[in-house]
Amino acid sequence: MTQEERLSFCAVCKNRKSNAYFEPVCGLTDKPANFILSCESFEDEMQEANNSNLAYNSKPKLIPASIEKRFANFLLDLIFYFAFSIVFGMVLGILLVILAPDSLYIFDEDNKLVNYLLGFIAGMIYFTTLEYYTGRTIAKYITKTKVVTENGEKPKLKTVLIRSACRFIPFEQLSFFSSTKSGLHDVLSKTMVVDS
Repeated sequence: MTQEERLSFCAVCKNRKSNAYFEPVCGLTDKPANFILSCESFEDEMQEANNSNLAYNSKPKLIPASIEKRFANFLLDLIFYFAFSIVFGMVLGILLVILAPDSLYIFDEDNKLVNYLLGFIAGMIYFTTLEYYTGRTIAKYITKTKVVTENGEKPKLKTVLIRSACRFIPFEQLSFFSSTKSGLHDVLSKTMVVDS
């Protein structure tokens, strides 16, 4: 190994220092690099650095909330979502009477498309607002769970919008019976519900 190759090791070693002539020397031996194939101090230092980086960068493994808590979240959120939908419908009705009374005819008949659209809008407001700002719906406060990304971070607005919209996929609740035990709204938004 040439001296130039040895100095390339010293350039990244944490044990390096300079002597009075500003030449690199080993901080442990105060001698210039004179190893043949590798420096034992360098290897030990790098192993220690790698171990500390692994310890620093490793995050605790996220454990999903139990299926029982997820089911409780579903039932409780269904109740709170229906209650919110009623309030949303009342506010919308009042606003339409005041601002656009001619448009009230769309509610005269039982229009399934309008009903589904209003339910979708109410659900998007309910789930997106709560999960984006707090990471929890009202049910998740009760069961002490929260929504996080697969990396354990707070989800961004786009992620929460995808998660909320996926709840309205027909028969989405059946996806919990898959081998992953995760809902389609979890899988497609790359989120999970964990204990908080």
